[in-house]
Amino acid sequence: MTTTQAMTSRYIWAAQRQATLIPAGRLVEDRYHAIAPQIWLDTKPQEPPDLLFPLPHQAIAYAHLYRYQLHLPRLHGFCSLKSANETIEIPLLDNIPVDREGKLLPSLVEAWGTATALEQAYWLWQAIALWAPLSGAGVLSSAVLMDNLRVDGWRLRLCELISDYATGNTKVTLAHLGTLWLKTLPGAHPEIADRLEALFLKMQAEKASLRDVDRELNSIILEQAARLSVKWQIAGGTDAGSLHLHNEDSYYPTPLELAHDPTGGKIAIICDGVAGHDGGEVASQMAVKLLQIQAQNLYRDLINCDRIVSPEQISQAIGAIVRVVNNTITAQNQSQGREQLARMGTTMVMAIQVNQQIRSRNGVGSSHEIYIAHVGDSRAYWITPERCQLLTIDDDIATREVKQGRDLSWHSVNRPDATALTQALGMKAGELIVPTVQRFMAIEDGILLLCSDGLSDRNLVESSWQDYAARILQTEMPLTEAVQSWLALAHGENGTDNISLVLMSCQVSTSTTDPEILYSASTPEAVALSKSAPEPKFRLNRAIHLFLALTTSMGFLAAVAIAIAFFQPDWVANWRQQLSPNGAAQSELTEQTTGN
Repeated sequence: MTTTQAMTSRYIWAAQRQATLIPAGRLVEDRYHAIAPQIWLDTKPQEPPDLLFPLPHQAIAYAHLYRYQLHLPRLHGFCSLKSANETIEIPLLDNIPVDREGKLLPSLVEAWGTATALEQAYWLWQAIALWAPLSGAGVLSSAVLMDNLRVDGWRLRLCELISDYATGNTKVTLAHLGTLWLKTLPGAHPEIADRLEALFLKMQAEKASLRDVDRELNSIILEQAARLSVKWQIAGGTDAGSLHLHNEDSYYPTPLELAHDPTGGKIAIICDGVAGHDGGEVASQMAVKLLQIQAQNLYRDLINCDRIVSPEQISQAIGAIVRVVNNTITAQNQSQGREQLARMGTTMVMAIQVNQQIRSRNGVGSSHEIYIAHVGDSRAYWITPERCQLLTIDDDIATREVKQGRDLSWHSVNRPDATALTQALGMKAGELIVPTVQRFMAIEDGILLLCSDGLSDRNLVESSWQDYAARILQTEMPLTEAVQSWLALAHGENGTDNISLVLMSCQVSTSTTDPEILYSASTPEAVALSKSAPEPKFRLNRAIHLFLALTTSMGFLAAVAIAIAFFQPDWVANWRQQLSPNGAAQSELTEQTTGN
């Protein structure tokens, strides 16, 4: 991605209180046109902004919190605001919560009164999820200024990061937040107002911990989500590209795999063999197969669990799965004496639709959680007719330099080594692999796109998503056709690389005839079932222990055995039969509609 491609943001946020004094209509530094307090239009977006290194104190938090850019703005550059006695360096932010005309998105308070109960609880839960990172960076004040909190559909976003030291709020507590949130009670949805009031009062009285607040909000979210009816479609495909004799990408599910998938299409995986490393094709195939097996086991265990499993526990289990797969590939490298560039490796991105069984006064329904795990530069996007949101952050040198405060995102992508990976499965021991695992809720119609960098390179997703989103969600374009079309587009634009993608289309309904409600809690059938059905056994902890055991020395030997058994010639031959005579992988397309 070039500088020109990266610097497309026209609206920026001037993150300094002095900027609020600049009236609308004024041109700053012959470049920035003030259109509202702290919102400036960059009239020369193709020219680089000023840079300052080392970063000034007020800008360091943006580097440390770069991974949270779904919710937080990014540092874009600086502007020198001169006065008679001093020069003030104003941080300029992009990725800010404004619409296409530069108008601020609704504040949490503005959107609160018309939001659903699920939206209200989900926004608050996101604020709590940001509490620890913001605290660690010394910017908790950012979360207790209501006008700083904006909503973008399901997503909570912040205008800027506000230093606790600069505001004098060095001891921001949950009690402060509870007092603040109590003011929202008049507009709270009736279904959850009493529970929110009890929670806020407990916070205000300093009788609630962060874990307590997280647990209660998550309980509300899951109960409300269980009332939804969600239908999913899934389709995927791969293409070797125009310059390759073989395809190092692998994906799940293929048509044959989907036909035997016990989850009914609730798992999607993309793995991209690390280019330039011998055996990348083998590593990606191996990773997909092992991830699939372990993810299916986890899915089954969560459905059979007799209690609610927290997002933290599920994320830990998924992280353990990823590390076991990493160790298996690492063991194969070591058993074959592969060193340095000869080691085989692969990126991965995986989505699991988790359907915990939620019991409430309305009956039993599914939780509709989506967990996304990734390592490397394969990506996940959430796409609606109005927006395209990148959900993952690449594990590459460009990102590393930004997170460590040595560069800015638009500038770092121009380094010669910008796209070199900082981690991939199979390249180092499991305890050194840090997979990113995120939990999302399916509360709106949208498309989850998983892809290798053959599709995402050159901003191809960002420049083409609008050609697909509305047509897919309005059922004017089948997913299979969308996959074929996107593969063909990428083949022409990014054809020097392998290309793979999986699309998962989500349609949400609040119909009272909810197919997700397995039975009504008040019916005779429900009472009989509840009395006669055996208690399901919770096996998640056992699975986690098994995964972690595999990372020990005994697990290392087991991983070697698994790898040796896994790489039988017939297995590899069957996969390679999917390649055409000229080396280009045939597009494997699947589609299945599932109404939970």
